[in-house]
Amino acid sequence: MILFFTPNSPYARTARIALREWGVLEAAEERLATNRQVDNPVLQFSPVGRVPTLVHNGLVITEARSVFAYIRDIAGAGNAEWTSPADWAAIADEGQISGFLEGIAFWVRENRRSVAERSGFLLKVERNRTLRCLDYIDTLATTRPLPTVKEFRGAALASALHLMDVHRFYPDWKMNNKALGAWFEHQLDRQSMRETAPHV
Repeated sequence: MILFFTPNSPYARTARIALREWGVLEAAEERLATNRQVDNPVLQFSPVGRVPTLVHNGLVITEARSVFAYIRDIAGAGNAEWTSPADWAAIADEGQISGFLEGIAFWVRENRRSVAERSGFLLKVERNRTLRCLDYIDTLATTRPLPTVKEFRGAALASALHLMDVHRFYPDWKMNNKALGAWFEHQLDRQSMRETAPHV
């Protein structure tokens, strides 16, 4: 089993967290990809060329949520969280968290461009989305427990928050989102988070 990743991809990080949280790390090889490069090793297996990409038993799985679920299945955990109608609340929450992660990832990519090439309009749009999402998820955290990074939506949320933190896009967010900040600090203590921290 090969998992292709890049160190700062929050999407690939969810898969790397899953390998560790579900005890599958020793069965996998984590292999560095080179996104948007002609020599990207992922292209040997997938024309999409993005991370995470998991290659196992003739399968090539590319969507972060699907990779996470596959790793759970290999560990024998199945997908129990999807089996009850009551889980639509979790699915709904995951949609909001995935949108938050998408916004942070876009923000990072846009800020990597030269100052002259950046879109001030798009950066403002994503900042506003980030602020809305932080308030929304903070409210969730005050009404019911958020999942740990052992679940996909927890791994996605922690990865997005950590990426936002290390790039200092919104340094004071924990002061205004105390419940979410407390949850995040607890997740940072997990070994899977420490071993997959982004490089800045």
